[in-house]
Amino acid sequence: MVKRNNKSRNFDNKKRKFVNKNEYIKAPEVLLINEKGENLGKQKTRDALNEAREKDLDLIELNPNSEPPVCKIMDYSKYLYDKKKKEKKNKASKGKDLKELKFSPVIQEHDIQVRTTKALKFLGKGHNVRFTIFRKGRQTKEQAKDMMDYLLTIFADYSTIEPEPKEEGRKLYITIKPDAQTKNKENSLKEDKDNQSKGEQRRKDIIQKESSTSSEDKVIKKIKEKETS
Repeated sequence: MVKRNNKSRNFDNKKRKFVNKNEYIKAPEVLLINEKGENLGKQKTRDALNEAREKDLDLIELNPNSEPPVCKIMDYSKYLYDKKKKEKKNKASKGKDLKELKFSPVIQEHDIQVRTTKALKFLGKGHNVRFTIFRKGRQTKEQAKDMMDYLLTIFADYSTIEPEPKEEGRKLYITIKPDAQTKNKENSLKEDKDNQSKGEQRRKDIIQKESSTSSEDKVIKKIKEKETS
């Protein structure tokens, strides 16, 4: 039988926070939970400690702030193992934060490639990725929607959290989940390439239209300046 040092106070985690166990539990009474997880109600601390000793286990104070403190009969090594496992799981889930990538309706092709490459890396690491399209000046909702359709074509193998892109003020967004779906149609790859080509052409038309409109505005402005001078 392994000898236990019952008169010891142990560190609970990396923050060097102490956890009371056995003789270091100073409250006269405790709310006792046995090794099976059953709530035995209030018990005198010395009786709870004797019961733990009889089973060659420890009496661990789980919640010192309650009245009376909540204590459980269990193996202290198992307590530390379970706690470490839970912290590791929480850390892993916390690491998978939402990553946002911002686009303009008239963003250049190179910038799209840079952002979509980042998106694929984030998705590969298990992150959700949000595509947000911001409209500026005279950029229209239609232009933003065309850009969003183009992005969704590129990421057609992935499902989304929102069923449709959501609009808030001058921004349009949708969130991609890191779970690539298997294509069912044999010609799906060809369809995606065709759609992507159409999307690229539509995007170029948008940029050209935007540039043309800006040039016309400059001409009109100069004419008005001459008339007023």
